[in-house]
Amino acid sequence: MTLISKTALSLFISVISIFILTPPPTPTAEDLAPAPITVWQGLEPASPTPPTTVVTTPITQPDACQTVFDMARHVGWAEQDLTQLVAIAYRESRCNPAAFNPTDPNGGSAGVMQINYFWCKPSSYYTNGYLQAYGLLRTCNDLFDLENNLRSALAIFRYSNGWRAWSL
Repeated sequence: MTLISKTALSLFISVISIFILTPPPTPTAEDLAPAPITVWQGLEPASPTPPTTVVTTPITQPDACQTVFDMARHVGWAEQDLTQLVAIAYRESRCNPAAFNPTDPNGGSAGVMQINYFWCKPSSYYTNGYLQAYGLLRTCNDLFDLENNLRSALAIFRYSNGWRAWSL
């Protein structure tokens, strides 16, 4: 045997004798004590929690938003889009059909969904406006009618393939 082989073998035997041939330590009383049962294991009832006072402000859907929800369903919005629609209507106008924002580009935004006047003004593609071309409005002022506004919003939603017109 070479010197390297003898050294490797003696090192291997030393490591084995230290870790394998040495008896394990004697367990202490703490090691032998049963493990505590926790509530998540479902083996004991939950301990009562101390009472706390929590002040909350209830979030209720205003009647106006319920009206928007009902009218949107009536004009043909899909059930899966109604919740998002009402959230946007609340954000845009607080569900107020008479809302008007004169600072939006192209003359302002009107109604519950704050439809920009861009959609009802004449353009090179639509001589009377996009919404007028599809018979949804006569003038931009028709956007203040809740039903007209929601029908127009549905047309814009379909044209835009989703909520992009409302900058989500």
